[in-house]
Amino acid sequence: MKNFLLFFFLSMTIASSANADGADDWQDVGFNTDILNQLNQCKGCDLRATNFIRANLSGANLSGANFIEAKLSGANLSGANFEGSSLFGANFEGANLENTSFFAANLFGVTLKEAWLIGADLRQADLSKADLTLANLTGANLTNANLRGAILNGTIFCNTKTPWGIDNSSCE
Repeated sequence: MKNFLLFFFLSMTIASSANADGADDWQDVGFNTDILNQLNQCKGCDLRATNFIRANLSGANLSGANFIEAKLSGANLSGANFEGSSLFGANFEGANLENTSFFAANLFGVTLKEAWLIGADLRQADLSKADLTLANLTGANLTNANLRGAILNGTIFCNTKTPWGIDNSSCE
């Protein structure tokens, strides 16, 4: 019932605030994120290619959701649960992902440039071809994560559990 209500309210708000280009642009529609925050979950929702730039979805349960090609740059997703979600090609540039769970999530080709992933759970996540340039992974857990082809330029590793062991290469 909660998912139906969320879908109904979000659909009505999008319909009433649609851009001329037809894109789903939620960054200027506070009502949508307010409803999502009130329900604090959207398990299994299909939110592909949706714009959540600078949205505050901290602590939300988004497990199993579809965020393929979603725009989440600058968003506050601290403590959110993306367990088992599909996030292929999503953009999290500069997002706050502190203590967020991406356990067994598909993060293939995502942009995580300058993202704050302190204490994030990335166990068994597919991060292949992800861009983690200047991302902060202090205390994150990447046990059994797939990092094949990932861009790690300037990525901060400090007390980070990686597939190659504990990495303290960026600790000061």
